[in-house]
Amino acid sequence: MRHVVLFGDSIFDNRAYVGAGGSDVVAHLRGLAPSDLRATLRAVDGSLVEAVAGQLAGAPPEATHFVVSAGGNDALMNAD
Repeated sequence: MRHVVLFGDSIFDNRAYVGAGGSDVVAHLRGLAPSDLRATLRAVDGSLVEAVAGQLAGAPPEATHFVVSAGGNDALMNAD
């Protein structure tokens, strides 16, 4: 079985930003993926790039694919 794990920030952990009745990223992935693919969310809204290492450390051992999206919060903190 394939197992995709999403790491990073609110690009993936976007449940707080989805309207009532909407689907967050991991729910969309699970809905679109073939039945032999599992999806796990390890990303955390508000995370900085440095937090990704800790997220990776908690990766399920059976994971076959890692997807990382991080850096948006770092950029926002340095937008001035």
